Amino acid sequence: LVFKNCKVYLNEELFTGKYEVFRGDKYILSKAIKGVLKNEKTFKNKILLMEKKFSSCGSGMQKNYDLKGNKVSEGLFENRKRVGRWKYFVNDSVYFLKY
Repeated sequence: LVFKNCKVYLNEELFTGKYEVFRGDKYILSKAIKGVLKNEKTFKNKILLMEKKFSSCGSGMQKNYDLKGNKVSEGLFENRKRVGRWKYFVNDSVYFLKY
């Protein structure tokens, strides 16, 4: 796979399908349609840690989970950085933090 200008290519053609990446002890499963990255899930020990849904190049919605699989935060990202108002889930409470 080749990543160029926010597109995913295989054999010089836009890629459609799922692909896997292993980074240390993390496993990343991603899906692209017609070369555009649609979602990405990061796992550790088969537990979902992070889920990203892309709305455009490098931007979208992100959800983060703890090692028990509980959602700990969610919000928007742009250029792979958090933006706007994020929700943080602590015990039985929800807190908001603006980036």
